[in-house]
Amino acid sequence: MTTKFRLLALALIVAIFSVQCTQAGSDIPDYPTSVESHFTAGLFSYEGVDIKYQEATIQAQTTAPTALVVVLHGQTSSGSDNKSQIRHDAMIRIWHNLTQGNNKAIILAPQCTTSRSWDETAEKVKSTTMPQALKALIDDYVLKQTSIDRSRIYILGYSDGARPAGAGGVWRMLSDYPGLFAAGMTVAADPDQTIVVENVATSAILSVKGETDVHAVAQSLDTFADQVRDAGGVIKEIVLNFRSREELCREAFSAENLEWLLQYNQSK
Repeated sequence: MTTKFRLLALALIVAIFSVQCTQAGSDIPDYPTSVESHFTAGLFSYEGVDIKYQEATIQAQTTAPTALVVVLHGQTSSGSDNKSQIRHDAMIRIWHNLTQGNNKAIILAPQCTTSRSWDETAEKVKSTTMPQALKALIDDYVLKQTSIDRSRIYILGYSDGARPAGAGGVWRMLSDYPGLFAAGMTVAADPDQTIVVENVATSAILSVKGETDVHAVAQSLDTFADQVRDAGGVIKEIVLNFRSREELCREAFSAENLEWLLQYNQSK
């Protein structure tokens, strides 16, 4: 009798625990596991540099003009397959949250080869740099996609490895091409000493870092952020505590953060 009672009590506890877990998990967004079917591949060539890219159009029930969201992947997605950059969890979050947020936008996701980097400078590369080729791609894309609002071009990037990669590329693009982007978002990379504060300050900036990230320490973000504000710019800093860069890059692109970014327009 005692054994039956214990088994019954144990079953009851398990049932209650299962219900609590289900209720706790009900608030977790139902993210897709793949977004590849929503993207179309493309190729752009500029002065000897070929950039493979993927594009996805997000429709929305709004009369607002179309925004262009350029996403620069991290180190682990570098290559030439033109697939890895849209298979990363960060891209899945970006696509899902933009779609659920009723945003009328086009996502442009180029891929950088393993021998190049998004944050190249003319001093390091004697030929055409990746930022130069990327700028040409954006100009060409906007020219052909006439629905895009030129005042609503955004650039997002993340770094999931030891190199600055995508986030470093965002800092480079904001510095080299002031006035082009309404806002930029960097995840897991500080700006280095070559980034021009006054140029970066022409775009709103959202910068997300890990609390214990040992790689993103090229320059104190707090000091740089103060300089941006002194130059009249807008910058928001977020520090998150996550176990890995992979997790940080995934969670950084929340619906709330993307909404903050997309509120800004670039005044020409």
